[in-house]
Amino acid sequence: MIHIMIAVDTDGNLRSLKAEGHSMSAAKGSNIICAAVSAQLRSVVRVLQNGIGLKSLVSADRDGLLELSVETEDGENRWLTGVTDVLLAGLIEIERENPRECSIKLVKIE
Repeated sequence: MIHIMIAVDTDGNLRSLKAEGHSMSAAKGSNIICAAVSAQLRSVVRVLQNGIGLKSLVSADRDGLLELSVETEDGENRWLTGVTDVLLAGLIEIERENPRECSIKLVKIE
C-alpha cells in the first residue's frame, strides 16, 4: 500500500509530504496506481523546485519513499495554495478509487 502524509498550514499551503510504499495490485513497472501517484508527486516536486519565493527540500533516499518540505520566503503565496489544491485533488481521487492501494492522511498545522 502507498501511504501518504500531507501537512498543510492554516492557509491551505503544502508544508510537508511523505509518500512511502508501493501498490501491490500489479507487477512492478505495470502498476497504474503507482504510476498515477508517482506522476502526481513528480509533477508537484518539479513545479515547486522552480517556484519563485519558495524553498523546497526533496529527499528520495530509497525506492518507494519521497519526502518533501516547503517554505515560503515571503510568508504568503497564493500560487502555492493552487499547487496544493491540485495535488490534493489528484491524490484524493486516486485514494477514493483505490482505497486498498493508497491511503492519505491530511494534517493541518499552525
